[in-house]
Amino acid sequence: MPVIIIQKDDLLNLIGKKLSDEEIEKILFMLKVETEFKDNDIECELNPDRPDMFSVEGIARAMKGFLGIETGIPKYKTMNGTIKVKSEDVELRQHFGLAVIRNVELTDELVKSLMQLQEKLNETIGRKRRKTDIGVFDLDKTRPPYVYTFMKPEDIRFVPLGFEEEMSADEVLEKHPKGIKYGHIIKEFDKYPVLVDANKKILGLIPVINADFDKVTPETKNLLIDVIGLDKRYVEYVLNILVSNIAERSGIIETVKVGRIKTPNLDPKQQVIEVGYVNEILGLDLKEKEIAEILERMRYTVVKLKGGKIDVLIPPFRTDVMHPIDIVEDVAIGYGYNNIEPIIPKVPTVGGLSEVQRMSRKVRELMVGLSFQEYVGMVITNPENNFGKMKIKEHESVEILNPASSEYNMCRTWLLPSLLKVLSANKHRDYPQKVFEVGDCILIEDGKTKDIKKLAGVVSYDNANLTEMKSIVESVMSNMDHKVEVRPLDHESFIESRCGQIIVNNKPVGFFGEIHPEVLISWTLEKPVIAFEIDLGGI
Repeated sequence: MPVIIIQKDDLLNLIGKKLSDEEIEKILFMLKVETEFKDNDIECELNPDRPDMFSVEGIARAMKGFLGIETGIPKYKTMNGTIKVKSEDVELRQHFGLAVIRNVELTDELVKSLMQLQEKLNETIGRKRRKTDIGVFDLDKTRPPYVYTFMKPEDIRFVPLGFEEEMSADEVLEKHPKGIKYGHIIKEFDKYPVLVDANKKILGLIPVINADFDKVTPETKNLLIDVIGLDKRYVEYVLNILVSNIAERSGIIETVKVGRIKTPNLDPKQQVIEVGYVNEILGLDLKEKEIAEILERMRYTVVKLKGGKIDVLIPPFRTDVMHPIDIVEDVAIGYGYNNIEPIIPKVPTVGGLSEVQRMSRKVRELMVGLSFQEYVGMVITNPENNFGKMKIKEHESVEILNPASSEYNMCRTWLLPSLLKVLSANKHRDYPQKVFEVGDCILIEDGKTKDIKKLAGVVSYDNANLTEMKSIVESVMSNMDHKVEVRPLDHESFIESRCGQIIVNNKPVGFFGEIHPEVLISWTLEKPVIAFEIDLGGI
């Protein structure tokens, strides 16, 4: 979860209203932001689906809407610019967006916020600069038009940000902190992407580091912002968030012509939402005007109400709104989750635990009462553990398509291999060791998969024997009100004539016995092991 730190006095100044810490915390919690106050600092943990709130400006904008101070899509000062950018055939970053913001007041608060926003967008949407990368420059130190192109490493020479001497591209990747951190993204290519101005000056090595000569300072009045990436949509999203959040404070957003396209594109997208759909999802009975008022407070603009349908414009900085259900979520937030009264669903049944789950809980209590420790294992395993080490032949099982590891490439068919693995990993612990598991196994019957809940237990120490395990099985079954019959059973994993089949109501439901020495050797176990396994679904 992205975490940012904002200053309370700066937030309240942007909102234009005095609020107590409790009020700020309550409003932000409703907006899916968890907070922690430390004097004037507010640490905000945000949902990654709201990158427009990765800065104090975005948070203030959302809070102003929630409080009804300022509703609808914000109206920023914009103008059509004359600056042009030529994008040549660049093999690394195919999509490019650029904007100019003029007459910016670069206060300390804006500089800190912009740096934090740039970092969070690069880390999240940008996937650590692999997907998108942001550059911020002092426009007046450069000369348009600009060219986005690629050059051979030996032809790239500039003074990187924070350094004083000129360096080649390879030197930047080897010596500069940002080059060391992000150089691997471009290092494997023969040519590197760069942004060059009309004076042939390199503005930055993309996506690694900007040049030092065009860095932003407190005297900067006009900003040049570029976003370069692999996906056109995300380039547009990031650029819109950046310019919108900066414009919340000051400045005029000026478009830049990139080829035949003007960026940024701040035209809102349009979506029709049905009143019935909203009420069905939320279980409410809201009228058209009520939903419209809520959406306005959530910073949408409502353009039309008619026939149970609401035509809304989506803010250009809301990259998370992709489906009507996203708008419904905002209606729920604006209405207030605390204001939604819970009702009992009109269904003919009442929810509850299944018989197998109730039995599983009782079994766990019984096993703990018999001094066993519970182990919770994974359903996925591998044929070697499930079959090979247990001395049994492989049979039909559920295999995993394209497994990430050969260690986990099938679903287990029984529990004992998992418990023997636990004993193998804990040979350094004190004995006797008594471990059990209540877990799921996946079998194939008549061409269909079947999920079976099983109980298994193992005991290991020098004097472990069949009689002891028989008494444990009988104790468990009697406490479950089942009378047990034991019949001899031949099982490859157990010593011959030292294994019994568990019969309940003339039906085999499990087995127990002394583990075969060859199985113990396979698991590198040095002490005798007695074990049992029962199909809980069968009883």
